[in-house]
Amino acid sequence: MSGFTVLIVDDSRSVRTILKNAMGTQARDAQIVEAGDGDRAVQLYKQHMPDLVFMDITMPGLNGLEALETIKAFDPGAYVVMLTAESSRDTVVKAKQLKADGFIAKPFEPGRIARLVSERMAQRPKPIQVLLADDARSIRSIVRRTLVGLPHVFRIREAEDGVQVADMAEARPADLIFLDIHMPNQTGMDALTRIRKGSPEAHIVMLTSDASVNTVSEAKALGANDYILKPFTADQLAGIVDRFVAARG
Repeated sequence: MSGFTVLIVDDSRSVRTILKNAMGTQARDAQIVEAGDGDRAVQLYKQHMPDLVFMDITMPGLNGLEALETIKAFDPGAYVVMLTAESSRDTVVKAKQLKADGFIAKPFEPGRIARLVSERMAQRPKPIQVLLADDARSIRSIVRRTLVGLPHVFRIREAEDGVQVADMAEARPADLIFLDIHMPNQTGMDALTRIRKGSPEAHIVMLTSDASVNTVSEAKALGANDYILKPFTADQLAGIVDRFVAARG
C-alpha cells in the first residue's frame, strides 16, 4: 500500500461499497476504513488519522456535520468531503462554516470520486507520523507544543497507556514514537516489544525518569532508538527530532 488512508462514513453499507468501487485502481493502493455513523467515524479518525474522509451528512446518532466539527477540532488539517442527497443551502453553508473541504451530491458520478482520490494522493503533504504515549496529559502537552513549534509537518496521535498506543501503531504505523516507560494496562517496555514487531522502521524514543543503566540497556535491547529523561526541555526534544530527520534523509 502507498500509506494513503481513506475513511468512508455512511450508514448505508451499499453506499460505502459503491464508493470503494468508484475509487477504482486507487483502492488497491490505499487503506480503506469504514464507519456507519458519526461516533464511530470520530473514533476511527483518531485511531488512523486518514488522509481523506468521505462523510455522509444524514446519519443516526452523531450526524455528519457534528462528526465534521469534532474531527476538525481534533485535527484542523483533516481533509473531509461531505456526501449528501440534500440540496439545502443551510446545510451547505453550515458545512462550509465547519471547514468542509468539498461536497459530492448523491447519486455521485464514479469518475469524480476516482479523480478526487487521485488528486488528493498526489498533492497530500508528507508529514511525519507521530505517536505520543504517556499517562500524564501534562507531558503529552509539552511534547505536542514542542513539536508544533518545530519547522516540520507532524500528524500527532496521543495515547494514555501501552495497549492503546500499540493498537494505534497497528492501525497506522508511525514514523516517530514517544513512549513513556511507566503506564497503566501495559508498560512502555511491553508496548515497545509489540510495536517493534510490526513497525521495524519506526524511530522509538523512551520517556523516563529512570536513568539506570539496566533500564536504558533493556529498552535498547527491545528495539528503542533513543531515550529522554524527565523532566526534559524543549531543546532536548528538538535535538531528538533533528537527529531523526537527519537519519531519515
